[in-house]
Amino acid sequence: MIVGGALLVMASSIYGARAAGLLPAQKKSSRLITKIGQQQAAKVVVDANAQGLDVVSEADAQKEERQALDHYFKVSSAVVGVGAVTMAIFPPAHIIAIPALLYTLVPMFMDAYDGLKEHRLKPSLVDSIAVGGAITLGLANHLNPFFFMAGAVGTWLYYLSAKLVLKTKDESIKSLSNLFGEQARFVWLLRDGAEVEIPFEDVQVGDVVVVSAGEMIPVDGSVVKGIGSIDQRMLTGESQPVEKGVGEPVFAATTLLTGYLHIAVEKAGADAVAAQIGEIWSRTADYRTSVETRGEQLSNKAVLPTLGTGTLALLTLGPIGATAILLSNFSDAIQLAAPLSTLNFLHLASQSGILIKDGRALEGLREVDTIVFDKTGTLTLEQPHVGAIYLCEGYDEETLLTYAAAAEVKQSHPVAKAILLAAKERQLVLPSLNEAAYQVGYGIKAQIDGRWIRVGSDRFMDSEGIAIPAVIRQNLADSHALGHSLIMVAIDNQLGGAVALHPTIRPEAKAIISRLKQRNLSLCIISGDHHLPTKALADELGIDQFFAETLPEDKATLIAQLQQKGRSVCFIGDGINDTIALKQANVSISLSGATSAAMDTAQILMMDGSLNHLDKMFDLSQQFDRNLHTGFRTVVGGSVMCAGGVFLFHFGIFSALALQTLTLIASVGNAFLPMMKKGNRALSVLPASVEG
Repeated sequence: MIVGGALLVMASSIYGARAAGLLPAQKKSSRLITKIGQQQAAKVVVDANAQGLDVVSEADAQKEERQALDHYFKVSSAVVGVGAVTMAIFPPAHIIAIPALLYTLVPMFMDAYDGLKEHRLKPSLVDSIAVGGAITLGLANHLNPFFFMAGAVGTWLYYLSAKLVLKTKDESIKSLSNLFGEQARFVWLLRDGAEVEIPFEDVQVGDVVVVSAGEMIPVDGSVVKGIGSIDQRMLTGESQPVEKGVGEPVFAATTLLTGYLHIAVEKAGADAVAAQIGEIWSRTADYRTSVETRGEQLSNKAVLPTLGTGTLALLTLGPIGATAILLSNFSDAIQLAAPLSTLNFLHLASQSGILIKDGRALEGLREVDTIVFDKTGTLTLEQPHVGAIYLCEGYDEETLLTYAAAAEVKQSHPVAKAILLAAKERQLVLPSLNEAAYQVGYGIKAQIDGRWIRVGSDRFMDSEGIAIPAVIRQNLADSHALGHSLIMVAIDNQLGGAVALHPTIRPEAKAIISRLKQRNLSLCIISGDHHLPTKALADELGIDQFFAETLPEDKATLIAQLQQKGRSVCFIGDGINDTIALKQANVSISLSGATSAAMDTAQILMMDGSLNHLDKMFDLSQQFDRNLHTGFRTVVGGSVMCAGGVFLFHFGIFSALALQTLTLIASVGNAFLPMMKKGNRALSVLPASVEG
């Protein structure tokens, strides 16, 4: 009777809603509301007409999702309110709220129906039968208001859970804006040919913003005047600055290194920052799969046993007992608690500059027993440092380094920075550069103190007709074998010597490696470099296992071989050639400032561009696992108590609902417990979640 009545209520409510014009005959984006907790960031395809499909942008889809959820939550809240008032004053008047109650059931029923079409038993099926059963009992008992009220409360809890999940997700994503730095409080605007300073929040689309060298670009827009060199590493992963001129796009949260720009505003304020954050999230795997962890898997598996228990209650206790069992099922509580816990830990990670793009990585870290590092860019910095200086023709080290630094003084690439840093450390005074005789090609050619200085590779020296002595060529061969670079420095028409550049080990690498060893993790280095430099790095860091001269496609193969031996592998890489290995690994990590391909592929992104928080990631994973276990025990324990109460003590529908509500509150409280311990304000989303 309950199942048949629920299906009848389902059909009649959908038909009635369509007949009243509340739902179109075709699928519409309002169906986003269907199990919102499971569809938090899925791209939406809307069947707009019979002739074709229109793809709605993800931002529009999420906005429509929120609007639809707000709408149904308000209606369900009103239904509960009207029901409570009429029951207190004049119970028969509750029938005025029944049409609205049927209307709020439509998304729940349609989600259950979609699941059945896909041959899947979804938790919404249990919700649909439970609420539909309560309404059926109300109809069968002369419009008994208590049954309708039970159905209304069950529906309200359904939308409250979805709203909590969506609200918490929004709060978590907003917190990530801090990773892109604080926006300026004031900006310079071009008005009537003059530059005026205005508050940042007053900038409008179409305004022209003026940005000087060294300043962060505050808006998304296009250059209308000027040319400049921009550091876009935070957003694109480009290691080198890019030059932008008239007509080219620029983005908020990037830095103008040199130049002076007039920028026509296309996106300002929160819209620009949100666009950058949204881009990172949209380039990851669908968010639905990110939170589809043990909680959702367990809730899906619980559908059939719950229906079985409800059937047993129907046969032994009757319709009221069966409805009480179904209304107290733990699927919704788990589906709420698990994503909330996941999102709160994502929020905690973001406070340490860790962007976890896939919630499954938090769980995966708990199983990891092997960490594989890519060498270049991960264990070493992009900028090398000056090692040995080889001399010839009677020059000393200071003279050679002074001329090399003076020639490179206008350059910003890693080689130039390394040479300039070495000169600064030695407190060398650089002579002035004759800019009229400054040439950049395969190397640098500049006139300094009346002498021609050339700085570059051996090929550059050959092209300039500079002879390289045999001893320097031997130094060159030895340096290459060790993975070092050799920069030649010629003074006038003779080679004065060469500067050796060595890879710079990350300053935090040794300490992090030591802490990872204390966790009894197996460590390994994979590199495309030669054997000697890879071995030297492994020896210095105390890592026993390494693979050198590895082709990009072989990196993934090596990880697969480790996995075949039963290892759970975390791979840390930062290059385009690491993307296959990142996908192969159980957990993948990249650093901000890496190539955009690696940043897109990795599940976890260290936004400070370092390994400093790698050890903390494992702590977060363990805390997350404990929090989930506690949440599961709370929810399952409450459901078992409720089922026992129904079978042993003949709990009614409202008793079951009350116990389910207490279980829900306890599981949500547990999910927020880590935030509360950190003194975080995240708990404030709870009151906001139940507002219109």
